[in-house]
Amino acid sequence: MNNLHPDETIDDLGSYKIIQKKSGYRFTEDSVSLADFALPLKPTDSVIDLGTGSGVIPLILAQKSHVQNIIGIEIQEGLAELAKRNVELNNLSSRIQIIKGDLRELVHNKLFQEHFFSVVISNPPYTKPASGRISPFREKAVAKTELACSLTEIVEVSRYLTAEKGRIVYIYPVSGLQKMLSVIKGHELEVKRLGYVLPKAGCEVKRFLIEMRRGGSGL
Repeated sequence: MNNLHPDETIDDLGSYKIIQKKSGYRFTEDSVSLADFALPLKPTDSVIDLGTGSGVIPLILAQKSHVQNIIGIEIQEGLAELAKRNVELNNLSSRIQIIKGDLRELVHNKLFQEHFFSVVISNPPYTKPASGRISPFREKAVAKTELACSLTEIVEVSRYLTAEKGRIVYIYPVSGLQKMLSVIKGHELEVKRLGYVLPKAGCEVKRFLIEMRRGGSGL
């Protein structure tokens, strides 16, 4: 079984299993909410997850749809290798491909043709490096803090990758809603859906979900 390391756990993910680090990066309900918001998917859709981490979103999409072509790109070598192991653990290599790389380079390296994907998904980092406390765990810090890329860069890459009438789906803090709307307006994207992650009883809403399109007619 994929040679589980001493610093790892193996956890249930619906009918699948997922290997995670005991400390550092572990997926949260944000990933589940984002994947669910991207549904439904058709078998013929082509999907890319920008900053896939341990591969949790591709795993959820494969479990909850019949989509056959999912790409996950991850800049951190350790997490990219972990995502590959999770794909292999669940026998999904025919449907999911994990690529270790910098998502910002996709515009220039021509790894994928422009406007290739029908669905682009991301959980962008949202904290500026100079603001607030940065996690001591590098993997978690890169996932949450704009150390490897900014929101603007992710939007630029998303627009490049998304097909005409294709969908771009993100999750982001409610405190950054105006920032998000400003960035996507500057890239000629239109909001098609906006939702919120329902918190536990008595807690305030902290995350919103947004679907954008190229060439759409807006809300």
